[in-house]
Amino acid sequence: MITYSTIDASRILGIGKSRARDWIIKGFMITAWHKDMARGDKNLLTHDDLCYIFLFQQLRSKGLHRTPIAFIISEIAKRGLTNNLKSGFRYMIWNTKFPKEGGKVGIVTKIPNSMIDTSFQMLVVDLLKVKNEVDRKTEKRGGKKLPSASFSSAIRAVS
Repeated sequence: MITYSTIDASRILGIGKSRARDWIIKGFMITAWHKDMARGDKNLLTHDDLCYIFLFQQLRSKGLHRTPIAFIISEIAKRGLTNNLKSGFRYMIWNTKFPKEGGKVGIVTKIPNSMIDTSFQMLVVDLLKVKNEVDRKTEKRGGKKLPSASFSSAIRAVS
């Protein structure tokens, strides 16, 4: 299994060196290979972890707060992004109908034809496009893998 340090993640994803580490330390992300970050220890990240950091970064840039983003990512990580995609579950849908509980996250094979209740906001993320964009960045910036795609339509807000 290929692993990355937080410094590798920062270089590959083009974010500040301490940003990814800060999100992990503050508990907004629990990585697959989380270890104590005491002096000399490294936080090893998997390819899925890189995708979660990228998604975290993209959702923050759209104005979402860190706590709901952490909830969304933890729901995706329960089965793992790669496992979801292998099983055909390509889209993450999050709605804010139950804000005290963090909203509701669904991982589905296709976007529903009708959105049940329009009185709340809904966010749809194409997980395949997230993975493909991270693959492209990994390949471009000296990482260790895979093909490419555009992220432009990976995140769509539906209200």
